[in-house]
Amino acid sequence: MKRIVHLLKIFSSLIIACVLIAFSRVYAFGEEDYSYISDTDKLIENLYSESGADELIFALPDSARGFLDRLYISDFKPDSADNLSAENVISAIGYVFRESIFEPVKILVCIIGIIILTALFDTLKSSDMSAGLEQTLSFVSVLCMSAVLSPAVLSLIGNLTDTIKACSDFMMIYVPVISLLIISSGKPVSGSMFYSTMIYMCSMVLRVVSEIIVPFLRCISSVAVITNITDKVSLSGVNDMLRKAVRILLTFCMSVFTAFLTMRSVISVSQDSLSNRAIKFAISNFVPLVGGALSDAYQTVVSCTAVLRSGVGVIAIAAIFAVFLPAVAKCLVWQFTLMIGTAVCDVFSNGRLSSMLSSFSSVISVICSILLSMMVMYIISTAIILIVGG
Repeated sequence: MKRIVHLLKIFSSLIIACVLIAFSRVYAFGEEDYSYISDTDKLIENLYSESGADELIFALPDSARGFLDRLYISDFKPDSADNLSAENVISAIGYVFRESIFEPVKILVCIIGIIILTALFDTLKSSDMSAGLEQTLSFVSVLCMSAVLSPAVLSLIGNLTDTIKACSDFMMIYVPVISLLIISSGKPVSGSMFYSTMIYMCSMVLRVVSEIIVPFLRCISSVAVITNITDKVSLSGVNDMLRKAVRILLTFCMSVFTAFLTMRSVISVSQDSLSNRAIKFAISNFVPLVGGALSDAYQTVVSCTAVLRSGVGVIAIAAIFAVFLPAVAKCLVWQFTLMIGTAVCDVFSNGRLSSMLSSFSSVISVICSILLSMMVMYIISTAIILIVGG
C-alpha cells in the first residue's frame, strides 16, 4: 500500500511538472538576418582592393582617363559599369573627334593653297615655256606638298607606336589582375592560360609593330613621295606590295591569335568545371561537421569574385577603346581631309598632286587598319575570357 501511494505521488508530480512546462514555455522567434547583403558588398570591396584592380585606372594614359571621365567612370568597380550609356558614349566620341579636327583643317588650307597656286602658275605659263621649266614647276609643287604632309604622316606613325605601347603597358598590369580574379572564381586553368597567352601577345605585338610594321610604313611614305617627283621612276607597284604585305600580316596574326585563344578557352573551361565540382564535393563530404557551411562559403566567394571579374572586364574593354580612340579619330579625320584635297586636285586637273594625296591617304588607311586590328584583338581576347569563362 505504501508503494502504491509513493508511485501515485511520483506520477502526480510528473503530471504537475508537464502542465507547468506547457503553460510556461517561451517561444523563440528567429529574426531575419540581412547582414549577408552588406557582407557580400564588403567581400567584393576587399577582393577589389586585394587584387590590385584599384590601381588599374592609374595605368591608363591621360587621354584614356579623360574619355572614361566623360563616361562617368572613375575606377574599375563593377558599379561603375552601370554608368555606361549610349548617350554618354556618343557624346565622348564626338568630343574626341572635335579635338582631332583643328590641325587637319589648318593643313587642308595649305593643301588647297598649294593646289590653287600650282594651277595659277600653270595657266600663266606662256606657250614657249621650256619643258624644263614646266618640270621644275611640277617638282616644286610636289616638294611643297610633301613638306606639308610628311610631318603629319610621320606624326601619325609615331602616334601608332605610342598608342600600342600605352595599351601594352596597361595590359601588362591588367592581365595579372584579371587572371587572379579568374583563378579566384574557381577557374585556375583558364586564368593561367589567359595570363601566359596575353603576356606573350603584348610583348610580341609591341615588338612586331616597332621593328617590322613601323619601318614598312616609313618605306611606304617615302615611296609615295618618290613616285610623284618624276615620271621616269614609278614605284607604285612597290607601294601596293608593301601595303598588301602589312594587311596580310595583320589578317594572319589576328586569325591565328583569335582561333588559338578560343580553342584554349573552351578546353580550359571544361577542366575548370570538373575541378570546381571536385573541390565543392571534397569540402562538403570530407570536412566533418562544418563541411556544408564551408562549401556554401566557398561558393559565395566564387560568386563575388565572378561579379568583380565581369565588372573589371567590361570597364577594361571600355579602357582599351579609350586608349585607341584618339589615334583612330586622327587617322579618320586625316583621311577625310586628304579626300577633300584629292577632290580639289581633280577639279583643277592636277593629276600628279592628286596621285600624291591618294598615296598618303593609303598610308594613313594602313595606319588606321593597324590600330583597329590591335584594338579589336585586345577587346576580343578580353571578351572571350569573360564570355567563355561564364
